Amino acid sequence: MVTNKILSYLFQWSVIGIVIFCVYVVVVFRTGMVYTAREVDGTMKKKIPLSGILNMLGFLLGIVGLQLAANAFGVCGKGFRLPFPGLLGLNYAHYLILFIFDTVIIDGLVLGVWRPGFLRIPDSMGKESMKEHITASIPVGLAAGIVLAGISTTISSFLLLNK
Repeated sequence: MVTNKILSYLFQWSVIGIVIFCVYVVVVFRTGMVYTAREVDGTMKKKIPLSGILNMLGFLLGIVGLQLAANAFGVCGKGFRLPFPGLLGLNYAHYLILFIFDTVIIDGLVLGVWRPGFLRIPDSMGKESMKEHITASIPVGLAAGIVLAGISTTISSFLLLNK
């Protein structure tokens, strides 16, 4: 893939992911599902119940599903064939864009600063607790991204690229 095609792919599929993620954030906050894995102050629970684990697992599977769709339509659908390391790098770059959006925009600005009323954010979930959440999630998120990109890339390689 040429540089402008890579940037176009990353832009298009990151925008799609950001829109889906914003809808997800609204749904989990409006329904209270966010508190299955988080304390009311926004930090992760020490002992996460099954409902919280399922919620987080669904979110992670959603990322893998998004990347599979991106690979199917944005790479293979456009006639590109990337070697495994190239596709892994592309998937990880895509993940990093979504991770940065989540960390900076959602956790930092929306939940920590803006705090829109329609999300029903409790008073205890403020700047300080979100700073704590962000600090704890950066190393975990970066490592999880490698695993998620690896899963997406492996599945894509077997299902899409070996035809």
